[in-house]
Amino acid sequence: MSAGLNLFLVGSAALLAVGAFALVARRNAFVALLGTQFMFMAGGIAFVAFARFGLGASHAAGGQAVALFAGAIAVAELAIGLAMAVLLYREGHSLGIDADRG
Repeated sequence: MSAGLNLFLVGSAALLAVGAFALVARRNAFVALLGTQFMFMAGGIAFVAFARFGLGASHAAGGQAVALFAGAIAVAELAIGLAMAVLLYREGHSLGIDADRG
């Protein structure tokens, strides 16, 4: 028994929904960054799934290449975001996005 395209797309959509919920529902910088990472990886899973099952397939490795670039962008975004979170914590001793920094 093999996993089909629908299973990968449902998993990708679930991961995207969890990431969007984490981004919107929490007011913590670290959880918001984690939510964006989940959404980036959901997109990567979808790209790889479409490439694996041959939809749009004159170049079969296109999905993997896009997923690799999206992963690299996600890592760069996480590094910058964590640096910003450290600065927020140093300034206000809180990782809350809407905390009073006065």
